[in-house]
Amino acid sequence: MARRSPRAVALWAAAAVVAVVTAAVVAGDLAALHRRAADLGPEVEVVVARRDLRVGTVLRAADLWTRAVRRSQLPDGAVVDRSGVIGRVVARPVLEGTYLVRRNVAPRRRTGLDGVVPRGMRAMRVVVTDALQPRPGAAVDVLASYDPASAADAGGDGATVVVAAGVTVVSTDRRAGTGTGRTGTAGVTLLVDPDQATALADAQANAVVTIALVPPEDAAHP
Repeated sequence: MARRSPRAVALWAAAAVVAVVTAAVVAGDLAALHRRAADLGPEVEVVVARRDLRVGTVLRAADLWTRAVRRSQLPDGAVVDRSGVIGRVVARPVLEGTYLVRRNVAPRRRTGLDGVVPRGMRAMRVVVTDALQPRPGAAVDVLASYDPASAADAGGDGATVVVAAGVTVVSTDRRAGTGTGRTGTAGVTLLVDPDQATALADAQANAVVTIALVPPEDAAHP
């Protein structure tokens, strides 16, 4: 039987040591992963938006899908039962790929426009002039242009004042205006608080109303 050279024996010994060390490292990593998984909790199926969901959308099965997520990584109020929200109205916008949480949907007893009006808020339609047509869920400032003589009564220093800042658009339409004879008008339904509703009613009756789109960060009621 041929004798192995000392060099070959040393190489075999080194290989054995590397194999043992590698096995120990792999075993340690696997143990750490198992401990991490245990810390994160069991996996649960959570409901996710398949597409962007606008305010007022009536949820269908095709709008949603589910994905497995560790329980500890779920946001508060995450929906885990897709069948429980089918037919409900979207009360807050949901972006594609994000979790659906309970506050995104209206209570089951609410339908249509009722479904997007939180307690303490009002849905109010105003007719705006020469304005853009924002998407539902967008945030806008509402501006009223009064006759200079009445601007002071409206609380402003000039002929145009902001009567509602960063309010949410519920819907838009192109129905006829209020009989003022103005052209290029559009109807915009807004989510406002009671004080803003009063100010908007005054502006609608005594001024020319228009809107300006604002960034989502400036929304008054996100």
